[in-house]
Amino acid sequence: MLELSVALGIIIIIFGIAIGAFQPAIQAAKYDAGMRQVLDQLRQAREYSLANRRYVQVTFPVVASADGPQYEVVITELNTLTAGGGAVNPVLSTTPIQFPEQFYVYPGYVDTPDGYGNSGAIVFGGTVGGPAAGMIFQSDGELVSAATLQPINGTVFLGVPGNPLSIRAITVLGSTGRVRGWKGADARWFQF
Repeated sequence: MLELSVALGIIIIIFGIAIGAFQPAIQAAKYDAGMRQVLDQLRQAREYSLANRRYVQVTFPVVASADGPQYEVVITELNTLTAGGGAVNPVLSTTPIQFPEQFYVYPGYVDTPDGYGNSGAIVFGGTVGGPAAGMIFQSDGELVSAATLQPINGTVFLGVPGNPLSIRAITVLGSTGRVRGWKGADARWFQF
């Protein structure tokens, strides 16, 4: 019975060490999941605009809830640009970002290699939060300003305040609509 107790104790100790070793990997997977949600939504918005020959607006609202702010990506088909007044603009998807990730640029961290700006958590066309009229994918896949219909590049930064292991970013090249994910580590970026 003593030998069985010692063996069981050793197994429990090894199991505890293994759980501790995997904790950073589990946290990194959560941060990656938040980035994938934004990445996938931007890619889906572009693909929908190409496939259906429609303008598709992308917004990044922060919604108040009982549990605190909820960070979302909202994709809306814009029929008012083509059909005129009275047309309906259906929301195609509303995706909340997985907790604890949020739209957040880590203070003092370098910009992504694409260099579209890091003055705020969401920067499109050099403007924090994006252009006032919004940003849309048009039917050729370009990401453009809704006011000027000129291509705009941009970045969405994600992270958890106080946790440098959570630094992620998504960049969009306006003229092609190319969307790329980035993972930050040690003041460098690695393409996801």
